[in-house]
Amino acid sequence: MSKLNYDNFEYLLCTVIENPLVQWSKFISLGGKIKRVKDNLLKNDRVIEVIEKSERSNSKDYIPTLLNCPADPEASLDIKLPVLVLVLKNLKLEGKIEFQVSSLNPTPLPRIIDECDCRRRFVLVANTTREKIQKITVTTAFIPLVLADNWNKVEINLITLCKDIYSTDYKSFQRIVLHPNFRFRRIYLHDHHYQNNNDVISELYQALTDLNSLKNKKKSIKDKSCQTQSIIINSKPKIKLKKLKK
Repeated sequence: MSKLNYDNFEYLLCTVIENPLVQWSKFISLGGKIKRVKDNLLKNDRVIEVIEKSERSNSKDYIPTLLNCPADPEASLDIKLPVLVLVLKNLKLEGKIEFQVSSLNPTPLPRIIDECDCRRRFVLVANTTREKIQKITVTTAFIPLVLADNWNKVEINLITLCKDIYSTDYKSFQRIVLHPNFRFRRIYLHDHHYQNNNDVISELYQALTDLNSLKNKKKSIKDKSCQTQSIIINSKPKIKLKKLKK
């Protein structure tokens, strides 16, 4: 798994490490690109860009450009941490991010001893006129994702999301798929919503320091996610995304 794993944090993507896509598989269509680029708003820090310029095909055999984690299609992450965080850049193009979780029905049906372990898929859709309101099926929920310009920090409380959408109890995070068109800086899960960067565990800062090969180990490190606009998906049945006041 990730090189940045702690009891309270687990990274799926961190672009400062040497091989940020080591646990990801990728597919690149004819009109798509997945590459590591320097972002001028982040002082030329390298990020992962997933783009696809060609129009989507209606063919059943068509596979769009995408990144999958875990890389093995038959494997699952099975991460118990309940808060998913994505630090991403809005390219003002239609795009989506999907993830799968495992959840439990809180009250088993009569004659069923064990709780039902269900897989639910959530699809966040941005910059599109087709998915302006959320759509919910038995297994999949499509949720509009409203982003600010440039970099955003999106926090998703998976416990409240499962409870509000499907009335189930969140169990574990299983898989995530990144579609065009975004730039990604970090994707990780942690134990709860931190009100400010000072609450983040010191081991995480030390790991980022080591990975950046900083010479001065005593230097104070600031989490560069503070350069992003913060958005939180939390506990309302009709999901709304709000900018957090700094």
